[in-house]
Amino acid sequence: MATSPARRRPRLPSPDISAAEILDSIPPAILDEILSRLPIRDAARTSVLSRAWRRRWESVPYLVLRWPRGTPSASIDAVLAHRTCPVSEFRHPYIPEAEFRLSDLWLLRLASVGVQSLYLKFKWFEKADGIFMTPHFHMLHSCIFSCLQLAVLDLVTCDFPGLPSGFAGFPNLTTLSLSEVGFPRGLGGLEAMISSSSSLQRLRLEDLRMPDEDEQWVIHAPNLQRLLISSEFDYGLQIDDLPALEEAEINLRDYVDVQEIVNLISRLDQARILQLSMPFSMDNLLEGLSQSFVNLKSLSLDIPFCCLSCLLSIFYLVRNAPNLEVLDIKLGDYYEEDEEVDIDDLNAQRADDLFSSLTSVHMKNVTWNLYEMAFIQFVLAEARQLELENWKCRKNYFITPQR
Repeated sequence: MATSPARRRPRLPSPDISAAEILDSIPPAILDEILSRLPIRDAARTSVLSRAWRRRWESVPYLVLRWPRGTPSASIDAVLAHRTCPVSEFRHPYIPEAEFRLSDLWLLRLASVGVQSLYLKFKWFEKADGIFMTPHFHMLHSCIFSCLQLAVLDLVTCDFPGLPSGFAGFPNLTTLSLSEVGFPRGLGGLEAMISSSSSLQRLRLEDLRMPDEDEQWVIHAPNLQRLLISSEFDYGLQIDDLPALEEAEINLRDYVDVQEIVNLISRLDQARILQLSMPFSMDNLLEGLSQSFVNLKSLSLDIPFCCLSCLLSIFYLVRNAPNLEVLDIKLGDYYEEDEEVDIDDLNAQRADDLFSSLTSVHMKNVTWNLYEMAFIQFVLAEARQLELENWKCRKNYFITPQR
Protein backbone atom coordinates (compact mmCIF):
# COMPACT_ATOMS: atom_id res chain seq x y z
CA MET A 1 0.00 0.00 0.00
CA ALA A 2 1.51 3.29 -1.09
CA THR A 3 2.13 5.81 1.63
CA SER A 4 1.09 9.41 1.17
CA PRO A 5 3.93 11.93 0.89
CA ALA A 6 4.90 13.68 4.09
CA ARG A 7 3.40 17.13 4.53
CA ARG A 8 5.81 20.01 4.45
CA ARG A 9 5.92 22.15 7.51
CA PRO A 10 5.38 25.86 6.94
CA ARG A 11 8.59 27.74 6.62
CA LEU A 12 9.29 29.83 9.68
CA PRO A 13 10.84 33.27 9.43
CA SER A 14 14.57 33.36 9.71
CA PRO A 15 15.67 34.02 13.28
CA ASP A 16 17.80 36.82 11.86
CA ILE A 17 14.62 38.78 10.93
CA SER A 18 13.35 40.96 13.76
CA ALA A 19 9.69 41.43 14.70
CA ALA A 20 9.92 45.06 13.61
CA GLU A 21 11.10 44.02 10.16
CA ILE A 22 8.18 41.60 9.85
CA LEU A 23 5.76 44.40 10.76
CA ASP A 24 7.46 46.73 8.30
CA SER A 25 6.97 44.17 5.51
CA ILE A 26 3.16 44.25 5.74
CA PRO A 27 1.72 45.85 2.58
CA PRO A 28 0.33 49.34 3.23
CA ALA A 29 -3.18 48.38 2.12
CA ILE A 30 -3.34 45.53 4.66
CA LEU A 31 -1.82 47.73 7.35
CA ASP A 32 -4.51 50.35 6.78
CA GLU A 33 -7.19 47.66 6.90
CA ILE A 34 -5.91 46.46 10.27
CA LEU A 35 -5.79 49.96 11.72
CA SER A 36 -9.27 50.83 10.47
CA ARG A 37 -10.72 47.94 12.48
CA LEU A 38 -9.11 48.92 15.78
CA PRO A 39 -10.57 51.17 18.48
CA ILE A 40 -8.93 54.58 18.25
CA ARG A 41 -6.95 54.12 21.48
CA ASP A 42 -5.42 50.87 20.24
CA ALA A 43 -4.80 52.30 16.78
CA ALA A 44 -2.79 55.18 18.27
CA ARG A 45 -0.73 52.78 20.38
CA THR A 46 0.47 50.92 17.29
CA SER A 47 2.87 53.82 16.64
CA VAL A 48 5.41 52.15 18.92
CA LEU A 49 5.49 48.88 16.98
CA SER A 50 7.80 49.81 14.12
CA ARG A 51 8.84 52.55 11.77
CA ALA A 52 6.12 51.71 9.21
CA TRP A 53 3.42 51.87 11.89
CA ARG A 54 4.61 55.11 13.47
CA ARG A 55 1.77 57.66 13.26
CA ARG A 56 0.28 55.64 10.41
CA TRP A 57 -3.14 55.77 12.12
CA GLU A 58 -3.28 59.53 11.52
CA SER A 59 -3.56 59.08 7.76
CA VAL A 60 -5.66 55.92 7.61
CA PRO A 61 -8.78 56.80 5.61
CA TYR A 62 -12.17 56.26 7.22
CA LEU A 63 -11.06 55.50 10.75
CA VAL A 64 -13.78 54.80 13.33
CA LEU A 65 -13.80 57.24 16.27
CA ARG A 66 -16.11 55.98 19.03
CA TRP A 67 -15.71 57.79 22.32
CA PRO A 68 -16.94 56.14 25.54
CA ARG A 69 -18.86 58.33 27.96
CA GLY A 70 -16.45 60.30 30.11
CA THR A 71 -13.66 60.46 27.52
CA PRO A 72 -11.50 63.53 28.28
CA SER A 73 -12.12 66.24 25.72
CA ALA A 74 -8.35 66.74 25.40
CA SER A 75 -8.04 63.23 23.96
CA ILE A 76 -10.65 63.97 21.32
CA ASP A 77 -8.96 67.30 20.53
CA ALA A 78 -5.58 65.60 20.07
CA VAL A 79 -6.89 62.88 17.77
CA LEU A 80 -8.83 65.27 15.54
CA ALA A 81 -5.91 67.69 15.39
CA HIS A 82 -3.78 64.97 13.75
CA ARG A 83 -6.44 63.64 11.37
CA THR A 84 -5.73 64.30 7.69
CA CYS A 85 -8.12 61.79 6.10
CA PRO A 86 -11.90 61.29 6.22
CA VAL A 87 -13.48 59.66 9.27
CA SER A 88 -15.78 56.68 8.85
CA GLU A 89 -17.69 57.20 12.10
CA PHE A 90 -17.62 59.77 14.90
CA ARG A 91 -19.74 58.76 17.88
CA HIS A 92 -20.07 60.56 21.22
CA PRO A 93 -22.89 59.28 23.50
CA TYR A 94 -22.81 62.07 26.09
CA ILE A 95 -21.66 65.66 25.59
CA PRO A 96 -22.09 67.71 28.80
CA GLU A 97 -22.71 71.45 28.86
CA ALA A 98 -19.04 72.16 29.62
CA GLU A 99 -18.08 70.64 26.23
CA PHE A 100 -20.70 72.31 24.04
CA ARG A 101 -18.20 74.83 22.64
CA LEU A 102 -15.64 72.09 22.11
CA SER A 103 -18.16 70.04 20.16
CA ASP A 104 -18.42 72.94 17.73
CA LEU A 105 -14.67 72.72 17.15
CA TRP A 106 -14.90 68.94 16.68
CA LEU A 107 -17.62 69.41 14.09
CA LEU A 108 -15.57 72.05 12.28
CA ARG A 109 -12.65 69.66 12.07
CA LEU A 110 -14.85 66.80 10.87
CA ALA A 111 -16.34 69.05 8.22
CA SER A 112 -12.85 69.86 6.93
CA VAL A 113 -11.61 66.25 6.66
CA GLY A 114 -14.97 64.60 5.93
CA VAL A 115 -17.13 62.25 8.00
CA GLN A 116 -19.53 59.52 6.87
CA SER A 117 -21.42 58.68 10.07
CA LEU A 118 -22.09 61.12 12.91
CA TYR A 119 -23.79 60.41 16.25
CA LEU A 120 -23.97 63.17 18.87
CA LYS A 121 -26.02 63.14 22.07
CA PHE A 122 -26.04 66.33 24.11
CA LYS A 123 -27.10 66.85 27.71
CA TRP A 124 -29.82 69.48 27.98
CA PHE A 125 -29.76 71.77 30.99
CA GLU A 126 -32.22 73.87 32.95
CA LYS A 127 -31.87 77.63 33.20
CA ALA A 128 -33.75 80.11 35.36
CA ASP A 129 -36.40 82.03 33.45
CA GLY A 130 -37.98 84.31 36.01
CA ILE A 131 -39.33 82.09 38.74
CA PHE A 132 -39.35 78.99 36.52
CA MET A 133 -36.60 76.64 35.36
CA THR A 134 -36.83 76.05 31.62
CA PRO A 135 -34.88 73.51 29.55
CA HIS A 136 -32.19 74.80 27.22
CA PHE A 137 -30.48 72.96 24.40
CA HIS A 138 -27.23 73.35 22.52
CA MET A 139 -27.51 74.81 19.04
CA LEU A 140 -25.61 72.62 16.61
CA HIS A 141 -22.92 74.47 14.67
CA SER A 142 -23.94 75.46 11.15
CA CYS A 143 -20.86 73.73 9.71
CA ILE A 144 -22.99 70.57 9.82
CA PHE A 145 -24.15 71.63 6.34
CA SER A 146 -20.55 71.32 5.13
CA CYS A 147 -20.40 67.61 6.05
CA LEU A 148 -21.43 66.56 2.57
CA GLN A 149 -20.00 63.04 2.88
CA LEU A 150 -22.53 62.17 5.58
CA ALA A 151 -24.35 58.89 5.03
CA VAL A 152 -25.69 58.59 8.61
CA LEU A 153 -26.75 61.52 10.82
CA ASP A 154 -28.02 60.71 14.32
CA LEU A 155 -28.66 63.59 16.74
CA VAL A 156 -30.16 63.56 20.24
CA THR A 157 -31.22 66.50 22.44
CA CYS A 158 -30.02 69.59 20.62
CA ASP A 159 -31.31 72.40 18.40
CA PHE A 160 -30.81 72.36 14.65
CA PRO A 161 -29.69 75.52 12.81
CA GLY A 162 -31.61 77.04 9.94
CA LEU A 163 -30.66 75.88 6.46
CA PRO A 164 -28.24 78.22 4.67
CA SER A 165 -29.31 79.82 1.44
CA GLY A 166 -28.66 77.56 -1.54
CA PHE A 167 -28.16 74.39 0.51
CA ALA A 168 -28.58 71.47 -1.91
CA GLY A 169 -28.95 68.69 0.68
CA PHE A 170 -26.74 65.82 1.77
CA PRO A 171 -26.21 63.84 -1.45
CA ASN A 172 -24.99 60.65 0.29
CA LEU A 173 -27.34 60.66 3.30
CA THR A 174 -29.15 57.32 3.66
CA THR A 175 -30.10 57.44 7.38
CA LEU A 176 -31.46 60.40 9.36
CA SER A 177 -32.38 59.98 13.04
CA LEU A 178 -33.51 62.93 15.16
CA SER A 179 -34.63 62.52 18.78
CA GLU A 180 -35.67 65.50 20.92
CA VAL A 181 -34.17 67.83 18.34
CA GLY A 182 -35.55 71.36 18.13
CA PHE A 183 -36.14 73.51 15.07
CA PRO A 184 -36.45 77.09 16.40
CA ARG A 185 -37.10 78.40 12.90
CA GLY A 186 -39.81 75.86 12.18
CA LEU A 187 -39.95 72.50 10.45
CA GLY A 188 -39.72 73.97 6.97
CA GLY A 189 -35.95 73.51 7.19
CA LEU A 190 -36.37 69.83 8.05
CA GLU A 191 -38.80 69.41 5.18
CA ALA A 192 -36.29 70.96 2.75
CA MET A 193 -33.39 68.88 4.12
CA ILE A 194 -35.33 65.62 3.72
CA SER A 195 -36.60 66.39 0.22
CA SER A 196 -33.16 67.50 -1.01
CA SER A 197 -31.40 64.37 0.32
CA SER A 198 -32.36 62.12 -2.56
CA SER A 199 -30.57 59.01 -1.24
CA LEU A 200 -32.48 58.94 2.06
CA GLN A 201 -33.70 55.41 2.90
CA ARG A 202 -34.26 55.43 6.69
CA LEU A 203 -35.93 58.24 8.66
CA ARG A 204 -36.55 58.34 12.41
CA LEU A 205 -38.23 61.35 14.05
CA GLU A 206 -38.98 61.29 17.78
CA ASP A 207 -40.32 64.11 19.96
CA LEU A 208 -39.24 66.98 17.75
CA ARG A 209 -39.55 70.51 19.12
CA MET A 210 -40.84 73.43 17.11
CA PRO A 211 -42.13 76.98 17.86
CA ASP A 212 -45.50 76.52 16.14
CA GLU A 213 -47.32 73.25 16.70
CA ASP A 214 -49.84 74.12 13.97
CA GLU A 215 -47.19 74.39 11.25
CA GLN A 216 -47.90 72.18 8.24
CA TRP A 217 -44.98 70.34 6.66
CA VAL A 218 -44.50 67.41 4.32
CA ILE A 219 -42.17 64.40 4.16
CA HIS A 220 -41.11 63.96 0.53
CA ALA A 221 -38.66 61.06 0.19
CA PRO A 222 -39.28 58.86 -2.87
CA ASN A 223 -36.48 56.39 -1.94
CA LEU A 224 -37.47 56.03 1.72
CA GLN A 225 -37.66 52.40 2.89
CA ARG A 226 -38.11 52.70 6.67
CA LEU A 227 -40.01 55.37 8.58
CA LEU A 228 -40.52 55.88 12.33
CA ILE A 229 -42.44 58.84 13.75
CA SER A 230 -43.24 59.25 17.44
CA SER A 231 -44.28 62.40 19.27
CA GLU A 232 -46.40 63.63 22.14
CA PHE A 233 -47.91 66.20 19.80
CA ASP A 234 -49.62 66.27 16.45
CA TYR A 235 -47.23 68.64 14.71
CA GLY A 236 -48.90 69.14 11.35
CA LEU A 237 -47.18 66.28 9.57
CA GLN A 238 -48.20 65.27 6.08
CA ILE A 239 -46.65 62.48 4.03
CA ASP A 240 -46.13 62.47 0.29
CA ASP A 241 -46.15 59.27 -1.77
CA LEU A 242 -43.52 56.78 -0.56
CA PRO A 243 -43.23 54.26 -3.42
CA ALA A 244 -40.18 52.45 -1.94
CA LEU A 245 -41.54 52.13 1.63
CA GLU A 246 -41.03 48.72 3.25
CA GLU A 247 -41.54 49.33 6.98
CA ALA A 248 -43.28 52.09 8.96
CA GLU A 249 -43.92 52.73 12.66
CA ILE A 250 -46.20 55.67 13.50
CA ASN A 251 -47.42 56.87 16.90
CA LEU A 252 -50.83 58.51 16.47
CA ARG A 253 -51.70 58.68 20.17
CA ASP A 254 -52.31 62.44 20.27
CA TYR A 255 -53.98 62.86 16.89
CA VAL A 256 -57.58 64.04 17.14
CA ASP A 257 -58.53 64.82 13.55
CA VAL A 258 -60.02 61.67 11.98
CA GLN A 259 -59.38 62.78 8.39
CA GLU A 260 -55.75 63.57 9.21
CA ILE A 261 -55.32 60.06 10.66
CA VAL A 262 -56.83 58.48 7.55
CA ASN A 263 -54.63 60.61 5.26
CA LEU A 264 -51.44 59.64 7.11
CA ILE A 265 -52.17 55.92 7.13
CA SER A 266 -53.20 56.00 3.45
CA ARG A 267 -49.72 57.24 2.53
CA LEU A 268 -48.19 54.09 4.03
CA ASP A 269 -49.89 51.81 1.50
CA GLN A 270 -46.64 50.39 0.07
CA ALA A 271 -45.34 49.06 3.41
CA ARG A 272 -44.82 45.34 4.05
CA ILE A 273 -44.53 45.87 7.82
CA LEU A 274 -46.72 48.41 9.58
CA GLN A 275 -46.85 49.37 13.28
CA LEU A 276 -49.49 51.86 14.46
CA SER A 277 -50.26 53.29 17.90
CA MET A 278 -53.85 54.47 17.63
CA PRO A 279 -55.55 57.16 19.76
CA PHE A 280 -58.43 56.39 22.09
CA SER A 281 -61.72 57.32 20.50
CA MET A 282 -65.36 56.29 20.69
CA ASP A 283 -65.54 56.68 16.91
CA ASN A 284 -64.44 54.42 14.09
CA LEU A 285 -61.27 56.32 13.17
CA LEU A 286 -60.66 54.44 9.92
CA GLU A 287 -64.16 54.42 8.47
CA GLY A 288 -63.04 56.57 5.55
CA LEU A 289 -59.98 54.42 4.74
CA SER A 290 -60.20 53.17 1.16
CA GLN A 291 -56.53 52.77 0.22
CA SER A 292 -55.42 49.24 -0.69
CA PHE A 293 -52.48 47.74 1.21
CA VAL A 294 -51.64 44.87 -1.12
CA ASN A 295 -48.00 44.63 0.05
CA LEU A 296 -48.82 44.47 3.76
CA LYS A 297 -47.69 41.22 5.38
CA SER A 298 -47.36 42.16 9.05
CA LEU A 299 -49.56 44.57 11.03
CA SER A 300 -48.99 45.61 14.66
CA LEU A 301 -51.63 47.73 16.39
CA ASP A 302 -51.41 49.38 19.79
CA ILE A 303 -55.06 50.25 20.33
CA PRO A 304 -57.42 50.87 23.27
CA PHE A 305 -59.92 48.04 22.97
CA CYS A 306 -62.76 49.69 24.85
CA CYS A 307 -65.73 49.74 22.48
CA LEU A 308 -67.12 48.37 19.28
CA SER A 309 -65.64 51.24 17.25
CA CYS A 310 -62.15 49.95 18.09
CA LEU A 311 -63.06 46.58 16.59
CA LEU A 312 -64.45 48.19 13.48
CA SER A 313 -61.31 50.32 13.01
CA ILE A 314 -59.27 47.12 12.80
CA PHE A 315 -61.61 45.64 10.21
CA TYR A 316 -61.50 48.73 8.01
CA LEU A 317 -57.72 48.42 7.80
CA VAL A 318 -57.46 44.63 7.56
CA ARG A 319 -60.07 44.28 4.82
CA ASN A 320 -57.86 46.50 2.63
CA ALA A 321 -54.85 44.21 3.22
CA PRO A 322 -55.71 40.98 1.36
CA ASN A 323 -52.22 39.49 1.80
CA LEU A 324 -51.88 40.11 5.56
CA GLU A 325 -50.24 37.14 7.29
CA VAL A 326 -49.34 38.37 10.80
CA LEU A 327 -51.59 40.41 13.10
CA ASP A 328 -50.19 41.64 16.43
CA ILE A 329 -52.51 43.61 18.72
CA LYS A 330 -51.52 45.29 21.98
CA LEU A 331 -54.58 46.29 23.98
CA GLY A 332 -54.72 49.58 25.82
CA ASP A 333 -55.79 50.55 29.33
CA TYR A 334 -59.52 51.00 28.77
CA TYR A 335 -61.76 48.10 29.76
CA GLU A 336 -65.27 49.55 29.82
CA GLU A 337 -68.25 47.32 29.09
CA ASP A 338 -71.17 49.74 29.18
CA GLU A 339 -72.64 48.71 25.84
CA GLU A 340 -73.62 45.42 24.29
CA VAL A 341 -71.58 43.97 21.46
CA ASP A 342 -73.84 43.72 18.43
CA ILE A 343 -72.60 40.71 16.50
CA ASP A 344 -74.57 41.95 13.47
CA ASP A 345 -72.21 44.90 13.24
CA LEU A 346 -69.31 42.47 13.07
CA ASN A 347 -71.04 40.20 10.58
CA ALA A 348 -71.50 43.20 8.33
CA GLN A 349 -67.71 43.23 7.89
CA ARG A 350 -67.65 39.74 6.37
CA ALA A 351 -65.98 39.42 2.98
CA ASP A 352 -64.70 36.51 0.94
CA ASP A 353 -61.05 37.49 1.34
CA LEU A 354 -61.17 38.92 4.88
CA PHE A 355 -58.33 37.30 6.91
CA SER A 356 -57.88 34.84 4.03
CA SER A 357 -54.07 34.93 4.25
CA LEU A 358 -53.81 35.32 8.02
CA THR A 359 -51.55 32.67 9.59
CA SER A 360 -50.59 34.19 12.96
CA VAL A 361 -52.39 36.32 15.57
CA HIS A 362 -50.86 37.63 18.79
CA MET A 363 -52.87 39.62 21.35
CA LYS A 364 -51.32 41.24 24.45
CA ASN A 365 -52.97 42.46 27.66
CA VAL A 366 -56.13 40.45 27.10
CA THR A 367 -58.75 40.76 29.88
CA TRP A 368 -61.43 38.65 28.14
CA ASN A 369 -64.06 41.40 28.03
CA LEU A 370 -67.03 41.20 25.65
CA TYR A 371 -65.35 43.19 22.89
CA GLU A 372 -62.22 41.06 22.88
CA MET A 373 -64.18 37.82 22.93
CA ALA A 374 -66.35 38.96 20.02
CA PHE A 375 -63.26 39.86 18.02
CA ILE A 376 -61.56 36.50 18.75
CA GLN A 377 -64.71 34.61 17.79
CA PHE A 378 -65.02 36.51 14.52
CA VAL A 379 -61.38 36.05 13.49
CA LEU A 380 -61.42 32.33 14.28
CA ALA A 381 -64.45 31.94 12.05
CA GLU A 382 -62.95 33.89 9.14
CA ALA A 383 -59.22 33.06 9.15
CA ARG A 384 -59.16 29.71 7.39
CA GLN A 385 -55.34 29.58 7.16
CA LEU A 386 -54.87 30.28 10.85
CA GLU A 387 -53.52 27.37 12.87
CA LEU A 388 -54.47 27.16 16.52
CA GLU A 389 -50.86 27.07 17.75
CA ASN A 390 -50.27 30.42 16.03
CA TRP A 391 -53.00 32.15 18.05
CA LYS A 392 -51.50 33.60 21.21
CA CYS A 393 -53.20 35.67 23.90
CA ARG A 394 -51.25 37.17 26.77
CA LYS A 395 -53.03 38.36 29.89
CA ASN A 396 -52.03 41.58 31.62
CA TYR A 397 -51.49 40.33 35.14
CA PHE A 398 -51.65 43.82 36.55
CA ILE A 399 -55.38 43.97 35.74
CA THR A 400 -57.50 41.03 36.92
CA PRO A 401 -61.00 40.79 35.43
CA GLN A 402 -63.71 40.19 38.02
CA ARG A 403 -64.92 36.75 36.89
